[in-house]
Amino acid sequence: MLNATSAVPQPMRPHGIQGRIFGALMERLNRPAYRLAAGLISLPPGGAFLEIGFGTGRLMEMLAERDGTVFLAGVDASPLMVATATRRLDRRHMTRDLREGNAERLAWGEDEFDAAAALHCFQFWSDPVSVLNEVHRTLKPGGHFVMVLRRHEGRETEWLPNPWSRMGDETGSAATLMEKAGFDVEYGIERGNDNGHSPVLIGRC
Repeated sequence: MLNATSAVPQPMRPHGIQGRIFGALMERLNRPAYRLAAGLISLPPGGAFLEIGFGTGRLMEMLAERDGTVFLAGVDASPLMVATATRRLDRRHMTRDLREGNAERLAWGEDEFDAAAALHCFQFWSDPVSVLNEVHRTLKPGGHFVMVLRRHEGRETEWLPNPWSRMGDETGSAATLMEKAGFDVEYGIERGNDNGHSPVLIGRC
């Protein structure tokens, strides 16, 4: 019999031994997205960064490599990924606040972060309007939000929780939702990477 955790697809919430394998595989496949996002994220010395769906914590580690004084925070639905990322950042003695949960109601206050990011997880948000409103709320004036999307053309999408990811124009829909949340959006930037192209949206407060 499947329990509640094992019934959740690994991409949504990595768990168990398979989750460890899946997490390592996704980190490898997502290297181009990490490099892309890291190049678009700008933090002042000692700045604060928020990541939605941080997975193994590799993007945060890359930012820590640039500046060991930054504060790193984030939320992820997988307890396994929270533990994995926590160990990774603790080896670098980083100041961090990593939490298990979803991003529909963030634990942090208003105007706390200089930048935020969400890589390849938009499709897993059942309430993207709430998530984007929360990210905007926690960013400082002048802060920015980098969102890297997956392309779903030609893929089975019926199982995805995000209704906008099941539509034909996911990038355009995501940009519209970001604007409604209060972001000034740079539309559909696309950068080449090893796996084709990842649509990228940058929202500025």
